[in-house]
Amino acid sequence: MVENLTMANPNRSVPPDEAGRERLERMFAAYHATIWRILRRRGLDPDAAADATQEAFLIASQRLGDIQPENERAFLISTAVQTAHTLGRKTMRWQLENEMDLRQSLAKDHGDERANIQLCDLVLSKIDTDLAEAFVLYEIEGLSTPEIAALLEIPIGTVASRLRRAREQFRKAVAWMERTWQREGKT
Repeated sequence: MVENLTMANPNRSVPPDEAGRERLERMFAAYHATIWRILRRRGLDPDAAADATQEAFLIASQRLGDIQPENERAFLISTAVQTAHTLGRKTMRWQLENEMDLRQSLAKDHGDERANIQLCDLVLSKIDTDLAEAFVLYEIEGLSTPEIAALLEIPIGTVASRLRRAREQFRKAVAWMERTWQREGKT
């Protein structure tokens, strides 16, 4: 993994000592999927999310000495979100089809998990981006309110407000989808 980071951009340096390499590899193993999911739920396509995830780890490799062990996840998430902002995706919204085949989410086979993720993404696409970001970080990724506040550089009260409003919008979006399915006879 560390070698791949170096090959991706040879101008970037990886910590030269073995302890740094091992730490970076542990961070990658523990958090790369989380970082990628957060970026996907921010609206980035899979390739852009992968690029921003890799960039976050490249930056971490340069700043490894500055990252406190208890703050590794927060550092990586913050760096990835800032990278996405830099890439001009701050206001990007999900571009999901309103006519998405929702029957897939009702199927009871091995594709249920993927269908549920698609369904969750569809619901999240109906929520204001800032609210969805706080919601995903808290409800799906398990960050605490203070961690989210520090990560997004907003007051804790704003995080609480966004979570409350996100939950309201989430419930409304789910109710809307259920009504739509009932009218279309899909439930």
